[in-house]
Amino acid sequence: MELVYEMVKTIFMALSVFEIYLLVKIFQTCSYKIYNALYITQTMKKYFLFFQLIPLFTFAQTDAIDQLLEDKINMESENPVHHILLSIKSPSFEYHKAFGTPSSGHIKESRFRIASSTKLFVSTIVLQLAEEKKLHLKDKTSQYLKDLQGVQFEELHIYQGKSYSNDITIEQLLSHRSGLADIFSDKEEAFFNLLLANPQKQYSPQSILALYYQLGLNKAPHFTPNKGWYYSDMNYVLLGLIIEQIQEATLANVIRKRILEPLSMKDTFFEFYEPAPQPYPSINQYVGTINFSEINTSFDWSGGGLVSTNKDLSIFIKALFNQELINKKSLKKMTNVKFTKENENRYGLGMDESTYNGNIYYGHYGFYGTYIGYSPKSKTVISYCISQATPSFSVYKMINEVLELLSE
Repeated sequence: MELVYEMVKTIFMALSVFEIYLLVKIFQTCSYKIYNALYITQTMKKYFLFFQLIPLFTFAQTDAIDQLLEDKINMESENPVHHILLSIKSPSFEYHKAFGTPSSGHIKESRFRIASSTKLFVSTIVLQLAEEKKLHLKDKTSQYLKDLQGVQFEELHIYQGKSYSNDITIEQLLSHRSGLADIFSDKEEAFFNLLLANPQKQYSPQSILALYYQLGLNKAPHFTPNKGWYYSDMNYVLLGLIIEQIQEATLANVIRKRILEPLSMKDTFFEFYEPAPQPYPSINQYVGTINFSEINTSFDWSGGGLVSTNKDLSIFIKALFNQELINKKSLKKMTNVKFTKENENRYGLGMDESTYNGNIYYGHYGFYGTYIGYSPKSKTVISYCISQATPSFSVYKMINEVLELLSE
C-alpha cells in the first residue's frame, strides 16, 4: 500500500498546479460513487481524502502570493511600480503571473528590457567560442581590438599615468576584474544629463566608446588589471566587439543564430539593433518617475540591450544548465564565483550567485528590477521584472516570501 502511495505522490509531484486542479476536480466529481462503490481500506480512504484537500492548500498559497504582489503595485509613490511579472518553476510547484495597471492587460508574456541579464548571453557566446578554439579566456584583448577603428586601444586603461591596456584579458572582462571605469556609475550625473538632453539618440558601439573617452573614464580606472573587482559595462562593450570581430557579424545576429533561434526564443530580440518581433506587447519600466521605455537605450548594447519575457528567459537558463549551449567544463567556469567586495554577490564569468529561501541560485540581475536565475540543487528557475529600478520595498525580501509560501 505504501508503494502505491509513493507512486501516486510521484505522479502528483510531476504535475503542474493546474493539472492537479483538473485531476482533483475529476476525483471530486466522482467522489461519492468511487468512495461508496469500491471496496477500499481505511488507509486508502485517507489518501483519497488527502488528494481531495490538495486544491484547498494549493490555491490558498496562490491567493496569498497574489495578494502579496498586488500590494506592491503603487503608481503614486516617488518610485512607482506599475507592473510585476513573476515566474517560478520547480519540480514541485509552479507560479507564473503578472500584475499591474489596466494598460498592461495582465499579460503574463509581456516583453521587458532585461538590462544587465544580457551579460549571461554574451558570456555564453564567449565560452562557446572558447570551446570552438576561436579564442582563449587568457588571451589579451589587444589581440582582437588593437587595430579596431575607434577603440584607441593604447589609451583604454591609463592608471596613474601608465597604460595597462595590453594587460587586460578576456577572462578579466567577463569577471569584471579589468579595472575599467563605468559610464553609468562613475559618471552617473553627467551621463543622465546627456541622456535626458537627447533621449532618442541612437548609439552604436563606436559612439559608446567615444562617450567613454569624452567623459575621461579611460584615465580613471579603479585598479590595474586583475587587482580587484569593479562592475563596469565597458567590459562587455569590449566583449561585444571581440565577438563581432571573430564572427564577422553583428552581435545581434550572433546572439540570434547561436542562442535565440536554436532555443526558439521567439519573444526575445536585441532592441535598437534588430527589428522587434510582432506583435509586441510590452510593459513600461521606470527609474524613479522617469519612464525609460520612452527613451532610446541603445547605449546598453552588449551590456544590457536584450528584450525578453519570463518564459523565454526560463527556456534560456534551463538550456544553459542542461548543457545545451555550453559543455560541463565551460559551465563550471561560468559558475566558479569568487569574492567581489563587501555586500556584493560573488561573481563568476558573466554570472553572479544569490541565495533565495536557503538555496543558491546562479544568474544575473538587471537595472530595471529584473532577474533570471537557476538553482541546481532545487532545480528551480526564478525570472521576474518589477518594472522599477529603485523600488521603495525590498525585492529580495518579496521573492523570499513568495518562495516560502510556495514551499509550505
